[in-house]
Amino acid sequence: MKTTKKATIKVLSTLALATLLHSSSYAMEAGGAIATHGTDTAKKAPKGEIFYGKILEIHDAMGYKYLKVDEEGKELWVAISNAPVAVGERIGYDKNTIMKNFQSKTLKRKFDAVVFASDVYLAQKTKKPATMKEMLALETQQTVKKEESAVAKPFVKKEAYTIEEIHLWKKDLAGQTISIKAKVFKVSKQIMKLDWVHLGDGSGNEKMLTDDLVFTASESSIKAGDSVIATGKVIINKDFGFGYFYPVLIQNATFKVQ
Repeated sequence: MKTTKKATIKVLSTLALATLLHSSSYAMEAGGAIATHGTDTAKKAPKGEIFYGKILEIHDAMGYKYLKVDEEGKELWVAISNAPVAVGERIGYDKNTIMKNFQSKTLKRKFDAVVFASDVYLAQKTKKPATMKEMLALETQQTVKKEESAVAKPFVKKEAYTIEEIHLWKKDLAGQTISIKAKVFKVSKQIMKLDWVHLGDGSGNEKMLTDDLVFTASESSIKAGDSVIATGKVIINKDFGFGYFYPVLIQNATFKVQ
């Protein structure tokens, strides 16, 4: 399963970089002083101007992707919130926030300068590039339409539910504590002071976005590939603000590795 295709993951990973710049995870990651429009690679770029470059390298750290970019023959580092990008793709970005002498504790290296982009354009098959926010809005609309067109299945109270059933019966299960046996697909550590764990149990439909369910916990020791029994409270229509919206997720989760 490719979790990067999921709207929920994109909601969590690709939006609100400006907010993350002031979060505790940023404070843990950053070292250096903010400078606006003042490096050798970006000299007083007008606010709102978008630059384009080809991705040469990608490094993941603390909820960010550090991209080494070739911008018209000049190499520079651009940091974006997690997004589905690949080496060789072209990407658009603003240069409103630049960090000089930036020390990444996670990557254990110092950069002369890093552009922290909040307005990012990803490679698309369409002629007109779409911003992350536009991509999210489109996928959200598609998800709603798919859910509305799904075949209704009457709610049945059970001792255990599949991930697909939790998606389909989320309104009936709201506020209840449930347990499921599933496999860990991805763990994102300490984003907004929470661990975000993506589970799958073989049920559901990838195109309908019902084969993946997010569990949040204050901390966890599990890793991708683990088989677990996960327990937590069903929460629906959870809006964290800044585009972080979940039709259903499980909070205060605990995990028992099998």
